[in-house]
Amino acid sequence: MFPSTHCAAGCGRLVLSGSKLCAFHTVEANAEAERLGGFIQNLRIIRDLNAAGLHFEGRDFSGKEFYECDFTGARFSACSFAGTTMTTVFFTGASFFDCDFSQSNLQFLSFAAANAQQTTFEGSTLTSLNFLGAHISNCNFTNVDLYNSRFINAILFNTRFEDCNLKRVNFLKSARTGVTFKLSNTWEAIFEANE
Repeated sequence: MFPSTHCAAGCGRLVLSGSKLCAFHTVEANAEAERLGGFIQNLRIIRDLNAAGLHFEGRDFSGKEFYECDFTGARFSACSFAGTTMTTVFFTGASFFDCDFSQSNLQFLSFAAANAQQTTFEGSTLTSLNFLGAHISNCNFTNVDLYNSRFINAILFNTRFEDCNLKRVNFLKSARTGVTFKLSNTWEAIFEANE
C-alpha cells in the first residue's frame, strides 16, 4: 500500500510519495504535482503512490497501470487515463473536469464524494467501483460494464449509461436528472430498496 509515514508538519495526513510533507503543507504544491506527474508519465506500472490533494492539468496518463494508489482530494483537468488498468485506487473526494477514462479496466476503485464533469468512461470495464455520494454531470458511460458498482446517494445530471451492463449496480437514493439508460439492462440494477 502507499506510504504510511505521516506529514512532518504533524497534521496526521500521509506524506506525498517522495516527500516529508502532505499536499496541504508542502510549500510548492504545483511543483509536487509536476514532479509526481512526471514520475507517473515515465513509468508504465505505478504502485503505492500517494498524490492525495494535488492538482494535475493536461497530463497524459493513458496506458498506465495503477495499483494501490491514493489520489484522495486530487483535482484533474483535461487529463487522459484512456486505456489504463487500475486496481484499488482511491479517488475519494477528487475532482475531474474534461477527463478521459475510455477503454480502461478499473476494479475496486473509490470515487466516493468525487465530482466528475464532462468526463468519459466509454468502452471501459468498471467492476465494483464506489461512486457513493458522487456528483456526476455531463459524463459518458456508453458501452461500459459497471458490474457490482455503487452510485448510492450520487447526484447524476445529463449523463449517459447507454448499452451498459448494470447487473448488481446500485442506484439507491441517487438523484437522476437527464440520465439515459438506452439499451442497458436496467432490470438487473437496484433503484429501489425493495428490489
